[in-house]
Amino acid sequence: MALSLDEIKKIIEPVFQVNGVEGVVIATSDGLPLMSSLEDREREEKVAALTAVLSEVGNRTSMELGKGEAEWITIHTPDGAGILLLKVGELGYMAVLFGKTTKLGVLLYTLRSIKKNFIQRFG
Repeated sequence: MALSLDEIKKIIEPVFQVNGVEGVVIATSDGLPLMSSLEDREREEKVAALTAVLSEVGNRTSMELGKGEAEWITIHTPDGAGILLLKVGELGYMAVLFGKTTKLGVLLYTLRSIKKNFIQRFG
């Protein structure tokens, strides 16, 4: 299927309605940025690369421990902010940067729907 950045933007649009979301990066499995809402290009590239690596390591750890494939990986900081990483089908990975005011339940609910839409569209 052909990759359309407009389609990706439309699919992830609901995440920006979640209070406290600071940015989103969509990365390939190789860690290359496909799309980002971050304004700093260098930060975008770092987040994309780290998202792919951390997602693969987290997923492998989960599989090795017999827990199955990881649905998402959360990096949570002492002040309540963090990054949520998830695989979005064959397209690659998604990193969502969130602030301390973000309600994680709302964010996770929204991301499940987004992930389902990615898988339906891109496999």
